[in-house]
Parts: sequence; structure tokens; C-alpha cells
Amino acid sequence: MSEAVELADTYWAYHRNSAQMWNVDRGDVDQIAGWEDFSPAGVSERIERLALFAQQATSAGSTVVGDDKALLAAVGFSARATAALLPFERDLSLVGGPFNIAAFLSVLVPGYALTTRDHGLGYVVKLRSLPSFLDGWTAGLRDGMSAGRVATRRGIEKAVAGIDSMLAREIRDDPLLTQSAPSEMSNLEIDQWRSSVGAAIRDDVRPALAKLRMTLTEELLPAGRSDENAGVCHLADGDAAYRALLLAATSTDLTPDAIHDLGVERLALLDDEFAILGRDVLGVADPSVVRQRLRHDDSLRYDTPEEIIADAMAALGRAEAAAPNWFSRMPRAECRAVPSESGSMAFYTGPSPDGARGGTFFFGTGQPRAWMRYQLEVVTFHESVPGHHLQLALAQELGLHPVLGELEVASYGEGWGLYAERLADEMGLYSSELQRIGMLTLDSLRAARLVVDTGLHARGWSRQRAIEFLLENTTLERSNAEGEIDRYIATPGQATSYMVGRLEIERLRTLAQRRQGQRFTIRGFHEIVLNAGMSPLGDLARRVNEWLDT
Repeated sequence: MSEAVELADTYWAYHRNSAQMWNVDRGDVDQIAGWEDFSPAGVSERIERLALFAQQATSAGSTVVGDDKALLAAVGFSARATAALLPFERDLSLVGGPFNIAAFLSVLVPGYALTTRDHGLGYVVKLRSLPSFLDGWTAGLRDGMSAGRVATRRGIEKAVAGIDSMLAREIRDDPLLTQSAPSEMSNLEIDQWRSSVGAAIRDDVRPALAKLRMTLTEELLPAGRSDENAGVCHLADGDAAYRALLLAATSTDLTPDAIHDLGVERLALLDDEFAILGRDVLGVADPSVVRQRLRHDDSLRYDTPEEIIADAMAALGRAEAAAPNWFSRMPRAECRAVPSESGSMAFYTGPSPDGARGGTFFFGTGQPRAWMRYQLEVVTFHESVPGHHLQLALAQELGLHPVLGELEVASYGEGWGLYAERLADEMGLYSSELQRIGMLTLDSLRAARLVVDTGLHARGWSRQRAIEFLLENTTLERSNAEGEIDRYIATPGQATSYMVGRLEIERLRTLAQRRQGQRFTIRGFHEIVLNAGMSPLGDLARRVNEWLDT
């Protein structure tokens, strides 16, 4: 065993044992009973350990080549990124992010693919131990407050509202009770198991949530930041922290100013495309008027869940049929398109490590009128095929080290998802010119994110100024623009990963086409981009250049 593999094995084991929030998202039933340690001592210990991993990966990486070099690059980047993100995940994201504590408990925790009786027992243990997790987390929040790192009042109020919603339900309607029973249990065992789950919710979960609510309202809320001071730059050592968060998001050393200017430049280029398609589809060439039409034309809204389901299924079917012509390998794991009546408009969860659960593209149907008809296809291609499902399911199936197969590099993963939206156009997957305009609307959102994220967190923009910028440069309605900005406030830097990653993939593709000429094949390029797993952008460029050299 090489030094690189040995270090990666050690890091992987450490990550699995410590990053329990991530384990829930990936459906790791072997770790089902665990919770993350967000206590002050727990976070400090993890940051120190992660710094050591990063140092070891850097030292060893200077003397290796090939697969070992890629593996060490992934270990080093993951360790540095995780260390930078940890305090902000604990103090901002889990309080005021799109998956705040209430959403995490009600949407992600009840989503395990349980098979054995031990899995069922582990789920009950998880619920019984929730009070201990929340006690450690609230101690960590107090530590964050003492360091000047606290969520906004608006974010805290949203978390409290989510907790109130959970507490107001009858236990029989609690989302935690909707977890599917282990498949090997008999009917009698399932009844007994559900009784145990209900008792855990009554005796442990509900009292712990009530205690958490009190802490949030009495301690955190009075210290919460205003909408005027929503950015990281208003926190202690905020400028340095934001640069570290941008590195974690983009895997580059791009400065806030460079990212801000890149967003402004992309928006100008998109205006040219809006003018062309707007004239052809809507009879309007002024980009600002095109965006207004797309935002306010009620005839462009869906009316029923059934329409949304049919269109999502049809788009995924077209993509799966066309993909083999563009990719040399397709994942074995199926991608299910699953309507959801609650939660985010759309998101993807990868296959479970044991293969019991395939990839799942969730799309919201609870409020059909919230969907514009031009949005669904591009979102489907981003989240499923040729986007995240193709990328993430393949990474799990290629026999890669799990550090490369499963640990997210946001600029690579989200960059690929955004690249897939444009690739779908090349593949002829959009069913109409209106759907192609939908592709531009999401492009403009990702470009605007570069501007508003850096505006908030490096230039001190207020929440309102950032919202107004989105309304001027995208097709978002005000309520959606507000939700987007609240997300960026709670997860600093993350929103920059999409466009930075996509542009690097496109740059490398252009380089390959120029170097290879008539020998270039899109399947070959996609193979080199996808077949080495999650890559920081610098290492992706290194691999593409080595491939071109040979």
C-alpha cells in the first residue's frame, strides 16, 4: 500500500466517523445512530486534525505522480475546505440555511433505506440521542457568539418557525415517523418499531426541540445580525474567513474582486443571448423586457402536479436515451424522478453506498404555480442526466478510492451540473426554444450569484441591495430572490462554485479541442473529466493536460 492510499484510508475513516451530517445526506445506514459533534471542543479538535491531514497530504504530494497525486490533492483540499466550513456550517448554515435544523430533521433524517433490524434499532437510538447532539450544538453556538460569529435575526427566526411547525404536529404526523421500516421486519415487528419511534419522538425529540427553541429565542436572537450587516465581512476576521470560504467553494485562489468582475462580465454576455432568443420566442429583443415577461406571464406557469411530473419524467427519459452517444460509460444505478410535496424546489441525492438506494431527483409539486414551465427541463438535466446523477453515480461505481468517489468538491460537482445544462442543449434535449430560454435564466442566476455573494460578503452589501440586484438581472420573482439571498447569507461562498467550475470545464474542453483537432471526441473528453472522481479544479486541469500530452 502506497503512502498516499494509506493517508487517504485514514482520512476517509476519520471523515466518516466525524462528518455525521454528511452521512445522513448520503444515507449511510452503518453510521445511522451517530450525530455530529458541534461542541466547542469537538469543532476545535476537528479543525486541528484536519490541518494535520492537509499538511501531510501536501508533504507527500510533492513526491508522487499519477493516481496517487490526484488522491493526495483530494485529501488535502477536502481537509482544508472542511476546516474552513465547519464553524460557519455550525453557526450560520444549520441555523439560517435552506436546510436549517428543522428542515434537516424533517426532510433528510427520515430518508434512510433501512433493511436490517439493526438499522431499525439504530434509527431509534439516533432519535433518543438527539438531545445530546442539540446540547453540544447549542454550546457551540454560544462559542460562536463569543467569537462574533452569529446568524442573522431573520435566519434565526426561520429556524424557530420550522421548529414551531414540527412541535405543532401530532406525533402520528411527525416527519420522523414517516421513515420507511426495515425491509426484513415482519408486520408485527414493524408495528412495534413504529411504536418505539413514536415514543422516542414524544419523550426525547419533542422536549429537546422545545429546549432548543428557547435557546434560539432567548440567547441567539438578541445577538443576531441585522439585514444591513448580513455578510461575513461584518464578522471578526471576516475578510480572511471569506477568502478561505471562497477557496473551499471554488478550489481556486480567485479573489473576491476577480469573482465579482467575472459575474458582471458573464451577465453582459447573457444579455446578448437573451436578446436573440427573446426576439425569436417572445417578439422582444430588450433583455430586461424579456426577463420581465418571463417573470410575470402567468400563462408560463404550471397548473397541476400531474403536468410537472409528466414533463420531468419525459425530460429524464430523453436524456437517458441520448446520453450513451456523449458518454463512454453510463452508471448502473438508476435515477428516479420523485415528486415531493415539501422541501426545496429540486435537489438530488446520490445512490446509497450499499446500493440499496439509487440516485433520486426530487422535484417539488406541492405548489405547482411556483414552477415556470421553462424552468423544469433545465433543472432536470442539471440534477439528473447528464448532470449530478451521471457524475455522482459513476464516481461511486468506478472503483475509485471513496475520497475521490464520494467527498464533494463543490466547484467540480456544481460546475459539472451547470456544464450539463449547456451540454443538454448540444445534445438536443430541450423540447422548445422556450425551454432554451430556461437554460439562459438559470445561467443568469449563476452569474448573478458571483456578484451578490461577493457583494454581500466582501463589499458589505445589505440584504436588500443583493435582492434588488437579482431582480434586475434574473427572472426570479421577489419571494424567490429573497430566498436565494438568504441562502447565500447562510452559506457564504458556496454559490460561487457553479459558474467558476463550469467555466473551467469549458476552458479545458476548448483546450482539448484545439490540441487534438480532428482526433477530439466528446466522449473521450467526458471520460477524462468524470473517471477520476471529485477533483479540485487545479488537479482536474493537471489531469487533462497530462492526458493531452500523452
